[in-house]
Amino acid sequence: MRKNRSVRIATAALLGLGSLGVFAGTAQAEPIDYVKIELIQLTCHQQSEGDHDEAYLNITDANGNQVKVWPGNGITYQTMGTNYVRSLTDGNGNAALVLGREQARTLTLWDKDTFGGDDKLGATLVTGSEVGSEIQYRSLEGSGGVYTIAYRVIDI
Repeated sequence: MRKNRSVRIATAALLGLGSLGVFAGTAQAEPIDYVKIELIQLTCHQQSEGDHDEAYLNITDANGNQVKVWPGNGITYQTMGTNYVRSLTDGNGNAALVLGREQARTLTLWDKDTFGGDDKLGATLVTGSEVGSEIQYRSLEGSGGVYTIAYRVIDI
């Protein structure tokens, strides 16, 4: 018994390991299986105000922060009116769309206002366990606006 312990200590010293946990048989954390939310399209069935909405999409990241994912490429918002359909694919490069298979993220659609706070047009919870499913369609409703967001969760 002492000989095995001495061998483990000597091996750890040679390898520069700070912990003997690997050799002592302690449980190691399972690696996280990552997936990605792939944004597809946004459809406006009813705009929330006047002539159009100034829409943008946020995601809640792993730390609980709101991160804008659409529109991408430095654009602040996209104009949306009743019966408008917009591609969301320019937001797919955002790292906040990656999550663990056992995790969830909230997608929130907002209407940008020049004065005062922005209006929430709806939100939906997306889970990593949706991976491999067909395209998902979720209704987003808020502040008088009615939208449908299309997305899927893919393995990466």
